Amino acid sequence: MSVKLRLPQTYNCIREAADQLPAWFPLAMDLALVTGQRREDITNMRFSDIYDDRLHIRQIKTGMMIAIPLSLSLPVAGLRLGAVVEQCRMVSRGDYLISAGIRKNSPDGSIHPDGLTKKFVAARKLTGIQFSENPPTFHEVRSLAGRLYKETCGEEFAQRLLGHTSEKTTKMYLDEREKTYLLL
Repeated sequence: MSVKLRLPQTYNCIREAADQLPAWFPLAMDLALVTGQRREDITNMRFSDIYDDRLHIRQIKTGMMIAIPLSLSLPVAGLRLGAVVEQCRMVSRGDYLISAGIRKNSPDGSIHPDGLTKKFVAARKLTGIQFSENPPTFHEVRSLAGRLYKETCGEEFAQRLLGHTSEKTTKMYLDEREKTYLLL
């Protein structure tokens, strides 16, 4: 089990260190914290999935479809989804919110989820903090987001944002006739 990230201590140290890495990586951390999504979903987010003032996500792991308002904010972290998206627009050279540009191994400009993991390890090492045998991973940003949203918006909102299924959402997910986005 890895160490739980907490604001402002460990997370803020790692996030600050991330500023020394390529510009797309701190934005990936911000997106992960403000949206609470998995690394696979972060690397798959596209500008073309933004319409009706929402970022539409179909979670890769579960197939859950959620539409997050660009107005969503996490005041304790000083983040608003719309502002993070605009920062991504300034850095990205393609349709992906998180992109290092067109490269030989990525002709569409996408970042592999393992790239987030590797950069997180690099940022964590840059902090100089000595961790136990199980240091925090990029996935802990999702966990931290869930805890912060639970504190500020309630448990039901946090579960919906993370795409965790209740009996009702499980039925909705399994019903192929009405595949609709879960509006937050």
